[in-house]
Amino acid sequence: MSAKQVRMFIAAILLLTFGLLTACGSTGGVEATESVPASTESTESETAEQAATAATEAATRIYKDFSGHEVAIPTHPQKIVMLGDIPGDLLALGITPAGNDWVNEPYIYKDDLAGVVDIGYPHNMEKVLELAPDLILQAGYGGPDDTEIFEKMSKIAPTVIFNRDAATFDRLREVADIVNKKQEAEAWIASYEIKAKAMWDKIGLKPGESATVYLSLAGDFYVMGHFSLTMSLYQSGGFSPSTKVQELIDKKEVFSLISMEVLPDYAGDHVFLLSSPGTDDEVEAKKLMEGPLWKSIPAVKNNQAYTADISWNASDPITMERFLEELPKIMGMK
Repeated sequence: MSAKQVRMFIAAILLLTFGLLTACGSTGGVEATESVPASTESTESETAEQAATAATEAATRIYKDFSGHEVAIPTHPQKIVMLGDIPGDLLALGITPAGNDWVNEPYIYKDDLAGVVDIGYPHNMEKVLELAPDLILQAGYGGPDDTEIFEKMSKIAPTVIFNRDAATFDRLREVADIVNKKQEAEAWIASYEIKAKAMWDKIGLKPGESATVYLSLAGDFYVMGHFSLTMSLYQSGGFSPSTKVQELIDKKEVFSLISMEVLPDYAGDHVFLLSSPGTDDEVEAKKLMEGPLWKSIPAVKNNQAYTADISWNASDPITMERFLEELPKIMGMK
């Protein structure tokens, strides 16, 4: 099975300069009496300072990326091509990529990618060249493919590799550092944490209550470690992994192909079975749920088994944020 299947779950900076208003003159011998409000003066002063800073800021800076490359990148990138299945990282920072190689995947936020050019995979280098990006962001997995892609893309524009498999907040901060959007990243994280706490308070889990995520995919069944959807489940106030899933996490396995016979061994207090609606994968999932093996799982007996669209199996910020509203619905809560 390809990494693309499993890991499916892959702006212009405007500087506004205001002139300072003065009212020191007079017309026809009449003295001007209106003054600029203090708050306006403060805002204008701050804006002027920002503009002055931007004017003296270097156009480029050296960035050392995930793979150790030291690359001269634009301080304020204007047109970004992103390689990888997580364009949601940029969207969370207020940036829409010019191009992406996974844009046609069934993302939860697919409508937000309208207008993003599909550069294909293998990459259509002519399309990338036509886009004329000033920065290319490459999702890196630490393998030999990273170097090959990096070398090709670097001939078109400054290319930076970031750690695809980092935890969502860490990865968002890394991407934000590259594109000079650190404040936006921290604001998103703070907002998410408030919303997540409210959701977990609503669900009201008991301490240590566990959950397991299974995938029906390409005729096989998988159990997720700490990756994609489980990053939304295994967090403060949320679920814990089951004992067997924790073993996967300890071995840094993000997922594992399992036989149906051992599927119950990984089950937590709650189980989630994901498949793609209207496909053979959904048919196989339904067959599993109708059989005695699935029905023998305690979570199933306790009505704590749930099904969901496999598109939720993602760890980008946009999917995670929207999942906060979806999870209570999946669990049958009003």
